[in-house]
Amino acid sequence: MTSLRIRPTFTIPLSLDPDEAMALIRTRLQGSRYAECSRSRGRCADLYLDQKARKLWSPYLSIQVEEGENGTILRGRYGPHPEVWTLFMFLYAAVGFLAVMGLMLGFVQWQSGMAPWGFRGFYLGVPGLALLYWISATGQHLSSHQMQELRDRIDPLLVDLRQDPAETGVRREEAIESRDRPGQG
Repeated sequence: MTSLRIRPTFTIPLSLDPDEAMALIRTRLQGSRYAECSRSRGRCADLYLDQKARKLWSPYLSIQVEEGENGTILRGRYGPHPEVWTLFMFLYAAVGFLAVMGLMLGFVQWQSGMAPWGFRGFYLGVPGLALLYWISATGQHLSSHQMQELRDRIDPLLVDLRQDPAETGVRREEAIESRDRPGQG
């Protein structure tokens, strides 16, 4: 994995309108061997790993089909499962709050001529944020093969649905990037 992105995303231009494309994707998904590891409503679908293969760091893939400037676009986004994402967002907020409040309290104490013990919150918070980021990066690295597996599940669903980049007005580089595998920068 060459780069770390929080909740990596990709886009793929499609040839049908959003509702038709999603209906066809949904039909193909229900007929696939991964039907038990997916759910779909409206223009959205979630693909996740079998319960036996899932770990704490395992991702799921959320796809949305929407109208774009140059036609229909499928947007895919990898992320941790909602309960893990919620936990990390809570921890980021709590540790970030500790760092900011420690910095403010320490500064006020220092300006008032008091012992600036409030800086301890800042000194704990900044490494805490770095630790959370490192844990996120490690989880993403450990799950990169699972992200690839989820992406590989999409390709058969999109047979004959991909739109030629020349028709969409999308630059060739953007179209290639939209087909990049997760974690390859």
